[in-house]
Amino acid sequence: MKVTTVSRPRIHFTSDHEWIDYNGTVGFVGVSAFKLKGIKKIDAIKWHRHKGTIEKGTLIAELHAEDYIIPIHTPVTCKFLGANQQLSDNYNLILESPQDKGWVFFVSPMKFAGQEPLLSPEDYQKHINPLPRSRPEP
Repeated sequence: MKVTTVSRPRIHFTSDHEWIDYNGTVGFVGVSAFKLKGIKKIDAIKWHRHKGTIEKGTLIAELHAEDYIIPIHTPVTCKFLGANQQLSDNYNLILESPQDKGWVFFVSPMKFAGQEPLLSPEDYQKHINPLPRSRPEP
């Protein structure tokens, strides 16, 4: 399987590896390539349906992959708008294009970019690849 490293242009991350890309009044939500590392195949998506306003951090879906369950939470307070219909025939699109075409669902955020504390792509890279600590002087 070929994996693309393309990321959406307005992507922001949570410290738990979910991401959101704001596009006007809609946000596309997915899981970072880092969190999916080592997963070979996604077998199913289990949805947790919610109505009305959904608080940031609420479990929306679970990716079932081999012996793993990967939870996906809302990165912002929002209203759920729907699932990525391209996934209905190909769950592995999430693995092939994790930070672009493999988004899982879309939402209408109650606040927009800059109003929710999320990590920029640069800050997320520092989060997943922290600098090694220097050794103390002898």
